[in-house]
Amino acid sequence: MSFSKKQIFSAIFLSIFSLTAVVSALPAQADQSLLDSQAGLNVIGKKAYGNATPADVRTTAGKVINIILGFLGVIFLALTVFAGFKYMTSAGNEEQTKEAIGLLRNAIIGLIIVLMAWGITRFSVWVLSRTVNNAVDYQYYSPY
Repeated sequence: MSFSKKQIFSAIFLSIFSLTAVVSALPAQADQSLLDSQAGLNVIGKKAYGNATPADVRTTAGKVINIILGFLGVIFLALTVFAGFKYMTSAGNEEQTKEAIGLLRNAIIGLIIVLMAWGITRFSVWVLSRTVNNAVDYQYYSPY
């Protein structure tokens, strides 16, 4: 059985790619002795930042909502790529072209909704944070 150059090249490329993906997915292993040898690190941290306080509920909710909206952005990207692929492979078939354009239109509408939700959430968390912290200066302060 003989293999073509294309098959050999593909096998080499895929093996290098998968090896790279596996190696890059491994977490970095730091040497714990370096951290232990730094005398007074905890003392300096407590002096600079005080004792660890629990996270605020508003901040945690804002972070969770931002993560969810980030996933929705990834879904938008996948829908856009799928709609573009469907449009490019329709080969002049009007029904498939209309379906791809409709899918792209719906994905863009979804992106607009997600961006508006992100902006409203970001602004609401900023206003609530300033209200609770008694921020009484009325100058414009960007939440970003």
